[in-house]
Amino acid sequence: MKKKVMFRIRSMQMGGVPKVLIDILKNIDKEKFEASVLLQINQGELLAEIPKDIKVTSLAKGRQEMNSIRLIRFLQLLMRNLKLLMYEAFPSLIKKKIDEVPDIEIAITHSSLSDLLRSPFKNSKKVNWFHTDISWHHTKAYGKKIAKMMKKCDLTVFGSLHTRLTFEKFLDVKIYNGIHIHNTFDEKNVLEKSLLEITDINNRILDTQKKIFVSVGRLEYQKGYDLLIEVHQELVNEGYDHIIVVIGDGSQNVNLNNKVKALKLEDSFLLLGNRNNPYPYIRKADYYIQPSRYESYPIALGETLILNIPIISTDVGGVSELLNHGKTAYLVNFDKYELKTAMKKFMNNPHLVTEIKNEQKKFNVENYNTKIHSKINRALSRLVITEKEK
Repeated sequence: MKKKVMFRIRSMQMGGVPKVLIDILKNIDKEKFEASVLLQINQGELLAEIPKDIKVTSLAKGRQEMNSIRLIRFLQLLMRNLKLLMYEAFPSLIKKKIDEVPDIEIAITHSSLSDLLRSPFKNSKKVNWFHTDISWHHTKAYGKKIAKMMKKCDLTVFGSLHTRLTFEKFLDVKIYNGIHIHNTFDEKNVLEKSLLEITDINNRILDTQKKIFVSVGRLEYQKGYDLLIEVHQELVNEGYDHIIVVIGDGSQNVNLNNKVKALKLEDSFLLLGNRNNPYPYIRKADYYIQPSRYESYPIALGETLILNIPIISTDVGGVSELLNHGKTAYLVNFDKYELKTAMKKFMNNPHLVTEIKNEQKKFNVENYNTKIHSKINRALSRLVITEKEK
């Protein structure tokens, strides 16, 4: 009999973790497992990407299901928050939404970990997936709280070995029920979508003779775009005529736009906002750049490898577990001078860029994904193996 696996996530808004979930859902062993998704909120650009054969249950409506009149929408959002608080206080109510009892429950982000441990399904195996470098943006007290909850789970999956080691070192703890599993990359989807036409941007940006750097990421402190703006300004002042295109949205949107305007860089540092399909932008760029302060195991870098675009990235999190400096990418510290030097190298040294592109072509995505998917399916199988099967 198939084992039922329920994935918990807040929403399917554009981001790396929802992409991880979609890939797992596509590649979970369907002979052994029957997967479903429990959303707190029924919204997000990636909702439509969930495979059609996967049952999706939501606890509350998304914004797209609400009234367009501002006052009514405000009241609906207020009611939504109250409804979610009710589910938090009385998790047994979730049983009325879920038809079947899951054998395994997975919090695909640590923000869903507390909900996982409050689950009304007491006999299900509990799994936490952890994707962040906690030392950057949380206190040790918060981290200890997370670690305590992790130890109550049957399994904790870290997105990279670096993420696990950093977590344990920062908090001086050992997560004995932990393993690390890298993210996979949907090669077919990336290649197909990269060939679609871009209709929402002036062609002058992509058809220019200037060198184009592209980056895809949330507009958050983590991603380091504030520093990249300063690097860009210095390069422009030094006579390097180039364009930087950033695709994504987030809490720093206004601050970053104001910084671009204050430095009079509106024509060369372009903050385009979210795009459901960022791949044509990456494919048409000369280079990809990721200036992050911290990461776990960035999906965008794997997708850029697939598109064979030379990469500059800060060497943070699990980046060096995927990329090789001087071969498949050029890796630097989070430092203005090092980022600027790397960008100059790419623009001044086409031979280096060609060498990196040639090395990237050796990356076998299919073999890589097969190993990761097997690791995921084995880990889930071990959780529900019966005494008889042992």
